[in-house]
Amino acid sequence: MDLPHLAYFGLKEEPFSTVPSPRYFFLTAMHSTALEKTAYVVAAHKGLAVVHGDTGTGKSSLARLLHQKFLDAGFLSALLVNPNYPTPNSLLRTIAQELGTPRTSRSFKGTLDTLKDHLWSTAATERRTVVLIIDEAQALRPPLLELLRQLINFETNDSKLLQLVLFAQDELRNTLARPALRNFRSRIVMASTLERLSLDELHAMLRFRWQVASGGGHHPFSRDAVATIFEQSEGTPREANILADNSLLLAFHRQSRTVSRAIVQSVADDRRENLARKEAADVR
Repeated sequence: MDLPHLAYFGLKEEPFSTVPSPRYFFLTAMHSTALEKTAYVVAAHKGLAVVHGDTGTGKSSLARLLHQKFLDAGFLSALLVNPNYPTPNSLLRTIAQELGTPRTSRSFKGTLDTLKDHLWSTAATERRTVVLIIDEAQALRPPLLELLRQLINFETNDSKLLQLVLFAQDELRNTLARPALRNFRSRIVMASTLERLSLDELHAMLRFRWQVASGGGHHPFSRDAVATIFEQSEGTPREANILADNSLLLAFHRQSRTVSRAIVQSVADDRRENLARKEAADVR
């Protein structure tokens, strides 16, 4: 679809899309630390790492970036999103298929045994790192977490056969706090938390994404406009990108080459009103 505002601002692509593309993911020091810690757990075959974060803090983008990093390194990596499976068997069959298990069984034990054989052949015999990344892991109910605990118990004398990385909102912390999940919780080797952006980090993110989309050049947001995006988004990357995207479109409609504070504030006010109307409609 033709997007005339892109040509107006000299852009090749949309700079502020909320699609979690690794190309547009801006690595803050916090994200880099989480990436390095998680990559270490996987490369050292230590088993389980968890990355926590509020909605919109970049978990899905980081998960995809990590997944691509592992593929580039020659690992056998699978990425699952929205793992709200009805039964442990359905989750197990999906994991087995995503990891390339030659066949699955109708029975839970049959699939589990086949997956274990596949992991042993791949990780122990071929000495290839096998990693499963699960995004939106707060959707995992206790029976599903118990299945994952079983899987990361598969090991040689020296290392785990399957490396597991969970990306989750804070609801997972509450789930893991249950006494029945103490054994799973004790297997977490490293945990990271993604916080919201600072104002300087938001400036840098907008600049980075603009340069990727335009091939260079400086974004049209005034310093006051960026400050308003920060205030209205409270430093949440996803919300900041939504405000920046809508502000850019409004600037185009007004035939302005600069995105001002007033434009961002107008967009933020409209967005707040629309969300309020939606919430009211949902209640009805």
